[in-house]
Amino acid sequence: MGKDDDPPPAPDYTGAAEATAEGSREAAALQTYANRVNQYTPWGSTTYDSYQDYDPATNQDVTRWNQTTNVTGDAQRALEAQEGLMAERSELGESMMGRAKDEFGDPMDWDALQAYGSVPGGGMDARQKAEDALYGRATSRLNPQWEQRMDDKKAEMVAQGLRPGDAAYDREMENLGRERTDAYQQAQYAATSGGGQEASAQQGRELTEANYANQLRAAQVAETGIQRGLSLNEINALISGQQVAMPSAPTFATAGASQGADYLGAAQSQYGAGMDAYNADQAQQQGMMSGLGSLASTGMMAMAMSDRRLKNNVKRIGTFKGYPFYSFNYVWGEPAVGVMADEVNSDAVFTHPSGYKMVNYGGIA
Repeated sequence: MGKDDDPPPAPDYTGAAEATAEGSREAAALQTYANRVNQYTPWGSTTYDSYQDYDPATNQDVTRWNQTTNVTGDAQRALEAQEGLMAERSELGESMMGRAKDEFGDPMDWDALQAYGSVPGGGMDARQKAEDALYGRATSRLNPQWEQRMDDKKAEMVAQGLRPGDAAYDREMENLGRERTDAYQQAQYAATSGGGQEASAQQGRELTEANYANQLRAAQVAETGIQRGLSLNEINALISGQQVAMPSAPTFATAGASQGADYLGAAQSQYGAGMDAYNADQAQQQGMMSGLGSLASTGMMAMAMSDRRLKNNVKRIGTFKGYPFYSFNYVWGEPAVGVMADEVNSDAVFTHPSGYKMVNYGGIA
């Protein structure tokens, strides 16, 4: 015999999941159908038609769709003209491939290009040459001047009666020699300074020449690269022109995504609600059992009058060991809770000498 305190049966999760999946498939099919909107514009139309097909992957019949785009007569002529022009350009580009192969056939001859400019040498040769030239030019004037001065000084001292070896004669000649040395050193300093200036100028000239050579080489490399890729660039220009564009239809508000009925969630919610009710009923029964056990332990309710004839205001409030459990008032006014003697197993029911039924709660099975 089933009892009210049995837990609810577990739902069919597999069936609920399959039903949910089927509902999702139906919703997807409806949404797809809603979004297959035929469109008609001044430039053409886009239409859809469906047909049944077999999907070997799932062993199921499926619905497939064809999308057809048509353009107006003028647009069709323009489309064909563009396609014809593109075909001619492609053929022309193909005819030029032989020339491009010839241009790329041989590697670049780097040795034929302008050589790199040399690193400036610092102008040391120019410096030395400049110093020698300046010093030589200075001494070419100093030598006759000092020879004349030396001869004049000697004649002057001889006229004064002085001869080599005389202190005055030797002192005058030493002073004149120092002046001569200073003059030649001054000429050397001037030659050194002039040589440095010439070396700097020479280095600048060499650097200018090196930069010019490098610029010339760079220009030759660039021009050679252009020559080698000229045909290829022309081919690319021919075949990469404007592409034929598909006529576009105006956008429209697509149907929103819809979901099938969530049978699996409903089954889980229903089972959860049943379990909540069952757990609440069990908690109530445990509370009543605890109270009855406490009363029975004190001897107050081991045996209780449970005859329906002695009870008024009877209200069912739960279940006790699978039997209905009530609140009521005895006919003499005392409030109480308990079962009905005529509803429990007979092994727990006894007859009072007064003829009324009593229940042994400890014997209820």
